[in-house]
Amino acid sequence: MTSLVGSIRTRSLVARPTTIEQCREALDYCRQNGMSICARGAGRGYGDLALNDGNALLDMSAMNRILEFDEETAQITVEAGIRLIDIYQAVHHHLLVLPASPTESHSSVAGAICANVNGKDAWHHGSFARQVVRLRLLLANGEILDIDRSHELFNAVVGGIGLLGVILDATLQLHPIPSPYVEINRIPTADVDALLETMARVEKSHDAAVVWVDAYADGSRIGRSVIHAAQWIERPETESERRQILEAGYERLDRHRQFGLALHEKFGPILSLMLQVQRPMMNYFNRLYYAMCRLAYRTGRSSNSELFLRFGFEASFTVPPAHLVCGPHGYTVQLTFPRSSAREAIIELLGICQSSPCPPVTTILRAHKPDDSLISFSEDGYSLNFEFHPKERHEAASRAAVDRLIDATVRRGGKIHLAKDQVLTPEQFYRVFPRYRELLEFKRRLDPDGLFTSDLARRVGIDPALNKPQPEQ
Repeated sequence: MTSLVGSIRTRSLVARPTTIEQCREALDYCRQNGMSICARGAGRGYGDLALNDGNALLDMSAMNRILEFDEETAQITVEAGIRLIDIYQAVHHHLLVLPASPTESHSSVAGAICANVNGKDAWHHGSFARQVVRLRLLLANGEILDIDRSHELFNAVVGGIGLLGVILDATLQLHPIPSPYVEINRIPTADVDALLETMARVEKSHDAAVVWVDAYADGSRIGRSVIHAAQWIERPETESERRQILEAGYERLDRHRQFGLALHEKFGPILSLMLQVQRPMMNYFNRLYYAMCRLAYRTGRSSNSELFLRFGFEASFTVPPAHLVCGPHGYTVQLTFPRSSAREAIIELLGICQSSPCPPVTTILRAHKPDDSLISFSEDGYSLNFEFHPKERHEAASRAAVDRLIDATVRRGGKIHLAKDQVLTPEQFYRVFPRYRELLEFKRRLDPDGLFTSDLARRVGIDPALNKPQPEQ
């Protein structure tokens, strides 16, 4: 098994259940043979959240049915392994969407819940936790718990990286839309002040946004960006016409995905070679991209309408996949910081990146709102997502730069997204997530033998089987 980035490779015994009883049998087998187990969805985690080297994985991808859909209440109940894109295909023609869906459309529902993922609409709809109405959790002893938003375990399970049990199914709240189309506006911003001023307006006027940031622009240009903002629009199609349009849209999305994967794999070695001269190459590319967007904006050609499918999901198939962007020694890091200190945080974090021998290949900014998950990533503020491609000779210096990014984030009261992490140390984890103790108290009650764990849990020091002393807060 590998992480999505590809720089982590593990070996595990894999069970692929199709029923709840088979899930129980897998747990019993691991218990009898002294193995731990980690639930795994679609395998779209960037780091080691769903890896369990030398032990067992419970691959839930075959439990992928829609159990119930209530159009009147706009709620859908699905099994754990269903992909987000499958839900869209079932409900999109009813003028419904699933908020907080990440660009990685092939993520599973249970994976999205455990990692509490976010989408381009995060400042409106929050992270995935806010879309979960209820779920069912299989415990280590074989018991099944029904957990709704009022249950004491809800904020421990949602975002809880799978440490408490196996999510079997969930009921999700869908959101109505006027049509499957959005109006896209691409707005260039010359520096960090223009970026934040424009984002303040975009968050009031648009429904979704994602920001490409030039991490190589320095001095008075630091924070130079292009905001891609989307707003739902009305369209006159009948339901029959809408179905045909969307069927063609999903076929296009699948073709684009297959073509993109084949193309990037073929030219992956060329990309790796080009990234050996990363700083001048990326600096030139970023300047060119910003200039093109600014020219389009000035000439009135920076807006268009398109299916939300393209805006929401197609980008993940257009850009090279993470394992090519990051390379054999690379990683992603996504950091949040409060809105109140956003300007200072952006300047400091980008400055740290520029001081690294290998600045990030891609840098993306998003807006967020807070939630109550015990080890939550989201807060009232923004995040920067970096993809790093360090050369082997620069690994130590690049890792030191990432440590400085984490320290700066903690100092500002920010967080690190665990679904994209593979670098946090125990000491850093304890500082970033002070409520981890509450999660471990639930785990001691529900899973006293430590049946459920992962490589991430061991790495950050929250696997009870390790008997690591926990620092006082």
